[in-house]
Amino acid sequence: MVSRYGRSEVIYTMSALDNIVEEILTEARTKADRILSDALSKAEKISKREQVRAVEQSDLIERQTDKQIADIKSRCEIATTLRRRQVVLETQKSELEETISAARQALLDQPANEYFAFIVKMVVARSENGEGELMFNASDRSALPRYFQQILNLVLPEGNKVNVSYIAADIDGGFVLKYADFEKDCSFEAILRQRREEFFELIQGVLF
Repeated sequence: MVSRYGRSEVIYTMSALDNIVEEILTEARTKADRILSDALSKAEKISKREQVRAVEQSDLIERQTDKQIADIKSRCEIATTLRRRQVVLETQKSELEETISAARQALLDQPANEYFAFIVKMVVARSENGEGELMFNASDRSALPRYFQQILNLVLPEGNKVNVSYIAADIDGGFVLKYADFEKDCSFEAILRQRREEFFELIQGVLF
């Protein structure tokens, strides 16, 4: 069968087809390049977001770590300060005990005349209105100066009176003053113990 196209027409048709194919390929390449470029751009944006997020996360972790370190350091400093104060408190307490023990012994070691003069002052300061009973330990009871009770009542405030008991009290020194409804432990040990507690509370208040 003879083609109805001439040679020149066939060549033209092939050339036109090549051009169309080339145009299609060019458009495809352009589109592919655009898609690739878009993909790379998105990937870069995603990468940058991830980098920013990683930096933010790193900063957050660093801040949290710094805070934890600061908290631990603060707790350690507080613990160290409290321990130091506790050591000072124990030292002060020990020194206070030694001072009180020395004071107690000094009171007990007074000469008899000074000792009972001190007792008179204590009874005058601690006596109540009414009649009371004055109790000493056995040693002090046997060593009372002559007319001690009479002299004591002469210097007591008006309305106050005491009688020396024949019953010995179990105390180190000082006396026990008994009334009908109550009694006062005025032994050296009791008085110094009260003062020791007051001083100890004062020291604690200063330190803590």
